[in-house]
Amino acid sequence: MKYKLIVNSKSLKISILLFILCFPFGKQSSVFSQISLNSYVETGSNVVSLGAYGNFSAELIGRTGTFSASTGALLSFSNATDQAFSAYSLQVANDFKFGKLPVTINALFLWKPISNEMRETNFGLMIEHRAKHFGYKVGLNTRIYSFTQAAIRQYNFADSVHTSLWEPVNVMYKLSYFTPFSPKLNFEVSITNYDRYFIQQETNPMVLANLTYNQNSRLQFYSELGYMQAGLLNMHVNYFGLYLRGGVIWKID
Repeated sequence: MKYKLIVNSKSLKISILLFILCFPFGKQSSVFSQISLNSYVETGSNVVSLGAYGNFSAELIGRTGTFSASTGALLSFSNATDQAFSAYSLQVANDFKFGKLPVTINALFLWKPISNEMRETNFGLMIEHRAKHFGYKVGLNTRIYSFTQAAIRQYNFADSVHTSLWEPVNVMYKLSYFTPFSPKLNFEVSITNYDRYFIQQETNPMVLANLTYNQNSRLQFYSELGYMQAGLLNMHVNYFGLYLRGGVIWKID
């Protein structure tokens, strides 16, 4: 199968602009004091992949003081698509304290070329709090599905036809429990409606189990098992899929 690498220059320009606008909110130097690389491979299957699929992700993360920013891309390979590039993300975050309560506010941009004819664009804002064994993350996102200009020309849509669909507000959530098995080995399980490169509807929760091994202060290995289902209380009827992920986080500087 031949794969095409497709990058939308307009979306990349929007992402760069968001990065420039959000970066000044960092309280310290504009030069990141810590750079990390997060990369993983993933395999799984679901009702739309036409068999097994494989994903590869690379994400660059920078942090200075209380401010952090990350940018990443996802390559996907399956029988259901002829293009490899499947998602681009940009996130910026800052740590705050409301009284004595530490929280993190996170803004995200996610762009996905669903096919050669359709695109999905997401903007979101979330707030996160982590306690000793529990983590809470909740927020809102807005999503736009739109036809590409090539599809509009190909199908010769009339000017009166809407070529995009806007979902004004969707809720995002993640409830996590984590505990150390040893000084180097940590376990986390979560119920959520989103993952790194996709956002489900509020009524479509998924379960994530994560095992992390800290090799040393610079190198961390992790594995994740994810279970996605197509609708609340219909886990066996509308089964969606399982995936297994393995990755590494390397602190470069």
